[in-house]
Amino acid sequence: MAGRPRSFDKNKAVDRFVQIFWEKGFTQTSVDDLQATTGIQRGSFYAAFTDKDTAFLEALKHYSEDFTRQGLEALQLAKPENALACYIRFVGRFLAKQPGRGCFLLTTISQPPAIISPGKRKVLDSVINGLLGPLEEACVTAVGKENPDKAKLLYAFVLGQVLGLNALARSGEAQSVRKVACMAAELIEKEYTRGS
Repeated sequence: MAGRPRSFDKNKAVDRFVQIFWEKGFTQTSVDDLQATTGIQRGSFYAAFTDKDTAFLEALKHYSEDFTRQGLEALQLAKPENALACYIRFVGRFLAKQPGRGCFLLTTISQPPAIISPGKRKVLDSVINGLLGPLEEACVTAVGKENPDKAKLLYAFVLGQVLGLNALARSGEAQSVRKVACMAAELIEKEYTRGS
C-alpha cells in the first residue's frame, strides 16, 4: 500500500530549514519549529527527513553548495600566490552582506552540533571538508610542500581570520568585516607572495 503523495515541495522546505537553523542554531531549533516554518505535518516531516539531524544536514548541504562554490572560485581564479588573499576578501564581502547573521557554514564549523549522531557526523564532516580541504591545499601551495609546518600554521591563521570575520559579522559589525578582511589579505600578500 503506497502512502499519500507528498503535499509539499522538499526543496522549498529545505530553503526554510536553512533560515531557521541559521537564525536559531541546531540546538535551539526543534522539530516543531521546522514544521511551523514549513507547514509540514509531523508524519510528513519524518517520512521526508527522518529526524532533525537529517533536516539540519540537508539544510547545511544546500546552503554550503553555493558558499563553497563561490569560495572555491575565489581560490581558483586568482594566481596561486594570491589565492588566500582573494579568498579572505571574498569572505569579507560575503559576510558584510550578512550583518547579525554571519555564515551558516562558518558558524557550524566553529560551533558544530555535538549531538548529531556518529553516522551522520560523517556527512557533516564531508560538507565541512568540502570547504576546508581546498583552503588547506591553498596554504600548502602558498608556502610550498617542503614546508608542512609552515603550511599548517598558515592554515590555522587563515581559518582563524575567516572564523573571526564570521564572529564579527554575527555581532553586527558589517563595516568592520570588510576592513578587517582587507587587512588580513594584505598581511598574507606581504608575507606569502612568492618573489617579493
